[in-house]
Amino acid sequence: MTSTDVAFSGSIPAIYDRYLAPLLFNAYAQDIARRTAGLSPEQILETAAGTGLATLAILEKLPAATVRDRAS
Repeated sequence: MTSTDVAFSGSIPAIYDRYLAPLLFNAYAQDIARRTAGLSPEQILETAAGTGLATLAILEKLPAATVRDRAS
């Protein structure tokens, strides 16, 4: 038996962020964003962002006036 998969090259985290995370988690991120926006929050504290998919989805759903960067 011969193997055609002899080596993996590339950045596993980059490949995960680009391909796997959107495939597996985008639907959940969109659901969280829809639910969050429906609550009309004044503030959101995000911890343990992981890939950031949920963060980006939430930012897209909230009014621009609600979004402030407190990372600094």
